[in-house]
Amino acid sequence: MPNTKYSKLEYMSDENKSSLKYGYDDANENVQTIPLLQTSEDENSQSNFKLQKTVGFTAGLSIVVGTMIGSGIFIVPTGVLKECHGDVSLSMLIWTIGGLIAIIVALCYCELSTTIPQSGGTATFLKKIYGDGLCFVFLWLFMLTATPQATAVQIIALGDYISGAIEVGLGLCEEAKSPYLSKLIGCLITLLVLTCNITNIKLAVKIQVWCAIGKVVALIIIAVAGIVKITIDDSILVQNFEYGLLHGPATILNVSGLPMVKAALSESLRSTPGISGVSLAVFQALWAYDGFDSITCITDEVKNPRRTLPLIIITSVIAVMSLYLIVNLAYFGVLTKKEMITSNAVAVHFAAKVHPWLSYVVTAGVCLSLIGSINVTFLTAGRMPFVAGRMGLMPEILSMVHVKYISPVPALLFLTSLATIMLFPSSIDMLLKANVFTLWAFRGACCAGIFILDKKFKHLKRPYKVYRTTAFLATLVTGYMVLVPLAFRPQILYVLALVLALVFSVIYWFLKREYFVISGVGKVSVIIQKLLLVAPPDDNETCNKFD
Repeated sequence: MPNTKYSKLEYMSDENKSSLKYGYDDANENVQTIPLLQTSEDENSQSNFKLQKTVGFTAGLSIVVGTMIGSGIFIVPTGVLKECHGDVSLSMLIWTIGGLIAIIVALCYCELSTTIPQSGGTATFLKKIYGDGLCFVFLWLFMLTATPQATAVQIIALGDYISGAIEVGLGLCEEAKSPYLSKLIGCLITLLVLTCNITNIKLAVKIQVWCAIGKVVALIIIAVAGIVKITIDDSILVQNFEYGLLHGPATILNVSGLPMVKAALSESLRSTPGISGVSLAVFQALWAYDGFDSITCITDEVKNPRRTLPLIIITSVIAVMSLYLIVNLAYFGVLTKKEMITSNAVAVHFAAKVHPWLSYVVTAGVCLSLIGSINVTFLTAGRMPFVAGRMGLMPEILSMVHVKYISPVPALLFLTSLATIMLFPSSIDMLLKANVFTLWAFRGACCAGIFILDKKFKHLKRPYKVYRTTAFLATLVTGYMVLVPLAFRPQILYVLALVLALVFSVIYWFLKREYFVISGVGKVSVIIQKLLLVAPPDDNETCNKFD
């Protein structure tokens, strides 16, 4: 057999078709041709294509609202209430603060996206403002920590809701459940979703539609059932809100005499969360608002972005914030404070208390929402290592696709493996906070970058310009939320993110000076190619980002 290299997918084109060719580099035999596209346009005419401004207010609103409303409202309420020490009034305030923070940061992203009209979001902004180094660090942290942590949260929550429904149906106590059962159930379903994304992307897209429907149905049922329950009997709601009034700082107003004031003040301080507690509560709420900046990824397609972008963002965040407050009010109208804090599947226990059969309907809707979140991660973030590999920022094996299904199998397996590793030593609370810590540190850097752009790139046209007081406030708030938990309640995943940031800063320094490269195909890559039946999509796409 001739000495040949295991292969590439070669781009072949003629006047009317394009295809991928899978075979050997130095021989024309044993070649499999895979059709990809049908096109009849002249090659030179493609340079005239331009994105059209077709996204108006209504379309933009649906994009942002649809992206923001995900699994957060089914996962986060318990954690927020825990950090608030059971103070329901403060919990509702935290949800409002989270929405306001999302608005001011998103407005900063509006200016950045209109000033730097390129796809890529945070990575693009960091590259333009701070250079390749910070962008390189962000991409690696996003893939090694933030995305796997977010996926692991969804997997654990999915298992919790399914096992919670089983417990409610069989009348089992939650203490009898194995701590690994939920994670095992979530992993099995995730493997099915992964298989679908590898073998049938069209089916994965269809699944996403049904998941969106399930999410909406679950939220409508919870909101309506809660309002009806409160209308009939509001005793639990009143009891929950009285706790904050009776145990909060206002207690000192109801006592007389210095000793009693001191005692009341002491009790109030013990029952009131500190700075770190409030910050971490806001952290948890921000998880539910993630996606507020999604419209900034398609700025070029928004009509009149100077007026429409801020209007879309403010309206959508206020709408989602109102919905979240209604759903939380529904929870507090049915479940006691203790039931909320101890529940791993708050929507299931809420529905079971309203009516037993309702728990199965709500569980189905919530599970569809969680499956949708995992599925959309595979559809979007699963392509990040694929793109980074082609840019020379990650090993080239991650940029390869399956020769039959044309899906980024190595990248998807890479992401799934990291998410699985994150599962076992961690809880939802721990993973969620670490994810927000990493992402919001870089978002804060982007907000601060507005002032750097003012000095370095005064010539840049700014179709939309945020008030500098708003940009300063966004920078200050994001910095506060990142630094306070790190100082007063550190955890191992925070340290991991900081260590990895330092490691990849050093790696970038070596790459910049061409001491080594992380791309290329070696013996290990060839073995993985043969094992997974993958190959590069063409011969000319891989580039060196540091040239």
